[in-house]
Amino acid sequence: MDDSPRDRLEDSHRGRLFQRVRIVGLLTLLSRILGLFRDAVMVASFGNGVIMDAFTVAFRVPNMARQIFGEGALSTAFLPVFIQDMEQNGKQAAYQTATAILAVTTIGLFAIVAVIDIALLGISIFVPMSYEASLLLNLTALLTPYLLLICVIAQACAVFHGMHIFGIPALFPVLLNALWIAGAWSLDRFVATAETRIYFIAAGIVGVGIVQLGLCIPTLRQIGFRFDWNWAAGRSRVKIVFATMLPVLLGLSITQLNTLCDSLIAWGLTAPTDPNATRWLNSYPLTEGTATAMYLGQRLYQFPIGVFGVALGTVIYPLLTAHAERGQTDLFREDLAKGLRMVIAIGIPASVGLILIATPLTRLIFERNEFTANDTVRTAAMISAYALGAWAACGLLIISRAFYALGDRQTPLRIGLVAVLVNLVANLTLVWILAGPGLALGTSITATFSLLIACWILTRRLDAFPWKSIAHTLLRTILATAVMTAACLAASIELDIASPFLGKLVALSLPLGTGAAAFLLTAKLIGLTDPFELLQRQRRD
Repeated sequence: MDDSPRDRLEDSHRGRLFQRVRIVGLLTLLSRILGLFRDAVMVASFGNGVIMDAFTVAFRVPNMARQIFGEGALSTAFLPVFIQDMEQNGKQAAYQTATAILAVTTIGLFAIVAVIDIALLGISIFVPMSYEASLLLNLTALLTPYLLLICVIAQACAVFHGMHIFGIPALFPVLLNALWIAGAWSLDRFVATAETRIYFIAAGIVGVGIVQLGLCIPTLRQIGFRFDWNWAAGRSRVKIVFATMLPVLLGLSITQLNTLCDSLIAWGLTAPTDPNATRWLNSYPLTEGTATAMYLGQRLYQFPIGVFGVALGTVIYPLLTAHAERGQTDLFREDLAKGLRMVIAIGIPASVGLILIATPLTRLIFERNEFTANDTVRTAAMISAYALGAWAACGLLIISRAFYALGDRQTPLRIGLVAVLVNLVANLTLVWILAGPGLALGTSITATFSLLIACWILTRRLDAFPWKSIAHTLLRTILATAVMTAACLAASIELDIASPFLGKLVALSLPLGTGAAAFLLTAKLIGLTDPFELLQRQRRD
């Protein structure tokens, strides 16, 4: 029997979803691979010490601002208004809204950056401080202008997403990583002093931001967007966006605040390297390099989150928003359930797999020059602790966007406030028991707790939510992951190979390839279809 028109429409709808996730996921994968190579170049040049610790904490400022303000709160508040304008008032009204938001964002962030840098300059002049604190302050001041650039770029990328163009915005992080690698590699060969090199890199990141923005704006015009400055027409929409943004900003700030607190706790509870420095504690639970190990652990555990979770969240949010705007509850429920099944079927094996290969992965990517075998052990422990909650972090991205698509910005905020308390208690308890990995484990516990609470609250609002299909996916995923784990452990053997690099590569690729093959084969046999649906090309009717 031929498919009905509705069936063909739903197949096409799902195909477009998978196709967009594939596009964003593949480009994000390329960016993350370059990002890992970038980190490998950095730690090989600077090691796991004071300079790298200061840089990783300083870089949190613009990176956190991008995640909270640019890609998070502002984009989340802007997209529903932009889509509503496109569908109800036409392109010109949508362009007027986007232009006004970009202008207000640029002016406001410029003022914020100026105030921050002036304050940091005053502190550096009038407040005596240690070498570590001075280095951190100077790097933060250098990197703060990137906050303005990356947030404006993120807002422009939200316009791309509102026009259902996802590939172009995903290319901008690729550009950043490629230029960063080239700059760090060149400086390592031509600039002898490590401190000078790190300052050049910080300034270079700001320069790359200028290049990204210079490419982004003309590209918007090429796809048909037209800047239309009409403050009288756009003012009311700007007020709606920023009024909507406030609770979202607070909710996302809480999530990022947890990450920043982890880094600050790691930096603050690390024993001073200078024996004459003031010691605030009789004993310190952490040693030099913990903040860097934490940063590298976060980078690797965020690999599946960035490649899959962010890609799925980026694509599904405009769809859920459109469904909510049109009152299509059935499609909203179907897309949300599909997103959760994909998180389970891909996120759980990715989390377990990352734990299984943490040590050979760290050894292959980072262990060279100034990065020692002891650093590998510490970083691998961080990766494993973070990986326990990677699947939950992916799911939280989907659930949060579902709340925002429904116009509910208070519930994620309330959940986030509780999460802050859970994270703080877990961190300050586990850091004294497990040292650095205790901070990472606290993050995983918090992410899992937040996801479970958010799912429970959201699905109570959606009648007839397909929990049965999600439970079937979970059971099949657990079985396939168990087989994958056994295969991966069986293939984790040390081979006597003359080339150190080749030996590291084989030690990683053998369990990785064996485990992945075992998972896919088992999934095929037991009917776990979600991983294969993501890989299939869209059927054309």
